[in-house]
Amino acid sequence: MIEELAKNLCNLFGLDVKVDLGKEPFGDLALLPAEINKISEKTGMKGEEIAAKIYSSFEQLFPGRFSAIKFESGYINFYFSERIYLEELQKILKDSSSYLIEPENFKKTIVFDYSSPNIAKPFSVGHLRSTVIGQANYNIHKALGYKTIGINHLGDWGTQFGKLIYAIKTWGDEDKIAKNPIEELNSLYVRFHREAETDGKLNEAAREWFRKLEKGDEEALKIWSKCVKWSMEEFEKIYRILNVKIDQVIGESFYKDKLDEIVDELKEKKLLKESEGAQIVELEGMPPALIKKSDGTTLYLTRDLAALKYRIEKYHPAKIIYHVGNDQALHFSQLEAVAQKLGWLKKTKIVFAGHGMMRLAEGKMSTRAGRTVLLADLIEQSKDRALKIIEAKNPNLKEKEKVALQIGISAIKYADLSTNRKSDVIFSFDKFINLSGNSGPYLQYTYARTCSLVGEFEKKYPKAQVKPGFGKEELELVRTIIKVRPLVALAASASAPNILCDFVFKLAEEFNSLYEKKRFITGDKQTSSANIYIVKVVQKVLGQVLKLLGITLLDEI
Repeated sequence: MIEELAKNLCNLFGLDVKVDLGKEPFGDLALLPAEINKISEKTGMKGEEIAAKIYSSFEQLFPGRFSAIKFESGYINFYFSERIYLEELQKILKDSSSYLIEPENFKKTIVFDYSSPNIAKPFSVGHLRSTVIGQANYNIHKALGYKTIGINHLGDWGTQFGKLIYAIKTWGDEDKIAKNPIEELNSLYVRFHREAETDGKLNEAAREWFRKLEKGDEEALKIWSKCVKWSMEEFEKIYRILNVKIDQVIGESFYKDKLDEIVDELKEKKLLKESEGAQIVELEGMPPALIKKSDGTTLYLTRDLAALKYRIEKYHPAKIIYHVGNDQALHFSQLEAVAQKLGWLKKTKIVFAGHGMMRLAEGKMSTRAGRTVLLADLIEQSKDRALKIIEAKNPNLKEKEKVALQIGISAIKYADLSTNRKSDVIFSFDKFINLSGNSGPYLQYTYARTCSLVGEFEKKYPKAQVKPGFGKEELELVRTIIKVRPLVALAASASAPNILCDFVFKLAEEFNSLYEKKRFITGDKQTSSANIYIVKVVQKVLGQVLKLLGITLLDEI
């Protein structure tokens, strides 16, 4: 609808005009001051005159769509009519999932690169951001009708494996590792860095082991393969608990036989230069891209170029969205710049959806320094807190342990998703195990409340027909509900699930406020049938948005 109005305003005034969602307590849609000024400069009309002209034109184009179009507080505000509100509510109630689909998206493929933990390292809370933000963004795009492909680009190759192989051969006990692989491998990795601080020869030994690994050395490959197997078993446990399902797991090692092709293409297009024995590509306005080290080993950028080419040729995507830390901004700028020089990005756009880092109060998390918080520990603590509340408030609840885990996971996910993607997060257990206020459990509780009301109505009036409509006291709630579609589209365009967190929390607050004031189920069948309509719509919208955010729906808490 926003695009349709913008197009008609363009025709009306002969210039591009952007239409935004309205600001409370004003219209449903609005022209911001900058847009009004553009029109004024061209036409010489004042705000009130522009609003009157738009209303007159739109009454002919869209009879009965708007109850008013006004110039107020520097904005031109568009107020929908009651008929439009009801039409939108009916569409949502009929099918909340298809309501979000934009047919023009069906032919577009979007590839999402997210999660990407490192083999032989524990899945810490530091990996949470890429995992849950990436999954939510994938879900949001899928709901809008895009063909979506999620890829878990595992960190299973690189010089760190030379370090790990050296550590396993020097200090490792394979039986001990097999019993507790991630903890033991992490301990060996940390020990390597501690020992390397006083023995410079260790780093050269590690580089030699990685050279052997790249050349297919049997012993190096055998140790590496075990590390991958052990790690994936642990990661899969975490993904199952988080209810994260990534379409494909393709690690960096998958591209090891495709690296020479990248180097050859760079040479062929005369982009590769030698610098102090290393192979580089010079770039404008940024440091050169390092393609091969002087010892002949490849780098993260080389493997990312191979991955990019593979994805473009296999999926022909409109976009590839990378959910990685902000600290990789330069790397992805170099990746995009090299790909542009190679001529790969004529039909594909690279989107760097960088996120802020998860930090401890004492500084950045670091596996090698031993400063991490394991996600498994956070999940267990969150579950325990939820279980205590259930025992106190609803001790007879069925499957208490399962529900407590689902509540705990929702608290963790929402704490991350509701934070601006670009901002750093200072980790604390209290922040990530918040079970009240603006939290995942509060939203689950609100959804369960709508289920309870609908169930009570259907039990009391089993054959009653729900009557479409809403009262004056429900108008603000209705105006919030109908913003779901443009806000989902906005969340997708910005790769920002926190936009939907803000929306769904506002929706829940407004519904709960109405619940405190109004008795939905009464002794009168007709009144109850009218009242339950808005509850069913809220139930649909809450459920749909929580699914997009990856939060489990609970009918009862």
